[in-house]
Amino acid sequence: MSKLHLTGRLTSRVGKTVKSLVTYLPAIELENYLSVTRVYPDLEVIYDAAKNKTNLKKVIEIQEDIKNELQAGIVGAPLSLTVVLEGIPSLVTTGKNGSLEYDRASTFVVGNVLSLVAILKTLGIKAPLFSSRLSSSEIKKNSIFRQILAKDEVMVTFVFDDENGLSGDQVREFFFKYNRQHSGLHLTQFSSPDETFPLKPFISKLAKDLNLEEYGGVSTKSKHVKASDSYLTTEYILFKFLVGSVAGPQVQETAMMSNDVTFASGLKVSDVLEAGYIKYIEAFLKAWLQPLENNNKLAKDGFRLSAQIWQALSLVVYTLVADDASIEDITLAGLILGRLNYSKRATHWHNCGVMGLDSNGRLFKNTANSTREFRNGLAKYFLGLVS
Repeated sequence: MSKLHLTGRLTSRVGKTVKSLVTYLPAIELENYLSVTRVYPDLEVIYDAAKNKTNLKKVIEIQEDIKNELQAGIVGAPLSLTVVLEGIPSLVTTGKNGSLEYDRASTFVVGNVLSLVAILKTLGIKAPLFSSRLSSSEIKKNSIFRQILAKDEVMVTFVFDDENGLSGDQVREFFFKYNRQHSGLHLTQFSSPDETFPLKPFISKLAKDLNLEEYGGVSTKSKHVKASDSYLTTEYILFKFLVGSVAGPQVQETAMMSNDVTFASGLKVSDVLEAGYIKYIEAFLKAWLQPLENNNKLAKDGFRLSAQIWQALSLVVYTLVADDASIEDITLAGLILGRLNYSKRATHWHNCGVMGLDSNGRLFKNTANSTREFRNGLAKYFLGLVS
């Protein structure tokens, strides 16, 4: 992909290699210069928590503010965004001005994310957090406003280090620092990287009781696991496992980490776990992990890292307990499914209704129409193996 070039006012602090460049872009051009829908890999869980009613309400209010300011001339705050540049961009300075050369994929919006969402939603451009699809009536109703907004200039501040580059930890820290200082995203339990969430104590208990550190540990930063990652699983996956095991597929699908997850009846998942349900989950996972005790490479094998696999396994626990299975029954199911070959070449996937061979006829892949169908199909297959 070709490099992008932007010129603006350059600022820096004495003795610091981190610099800022301020420039202006028409709102309609933001997606051409910024990776506007990018979720930083170490902040996936945070963005998931940001998809809440409070932030949606804020976005709608910001849209109304922008509309009133542009159409009625009401005094308001100029539109602005703060963007972090990963890696080491090229910088040419001329006095107090600078010219940046960078990759769009290296950009990440850390500041005024809700303003960004409001702008993109109004223009009908794909946005992070909430859907930006416009209905035909909205397109007709606000066409003049969108034309005005499209041309309105947004002040964009790029933060970068053209000598050392910015690390992942620096990007993450800057994201929290900005949103703390500017009352940005409403994140409930996530106003800082170290704060907790309602089911955190149970996830910590699982990690300790199952000695997950021996298998690579649990990531607190990402939602999913890649084969190149050193850890076994993530807090997000374990959260979904707990909820699926206790409350079943529907609650599992919609549950968010920042919420104190409840059943339709109002009963809290945390209360059920506290009452002793967690012993079933620990028994299953302890048995399922046994094959990895002497061969950690198995953890990276095929589908074993998949969040959908873990969630499907949790639905096995849910179904078995609902059918009055004993701890011994749960343990046996864990042993059977733990010994299963999760390789993408394993021929037993032929018997799974949501798996099929790729175009080369060598590796199995997900053939379901949705993640829900895939997850439920896997759970059905696993239950058939342990029944």
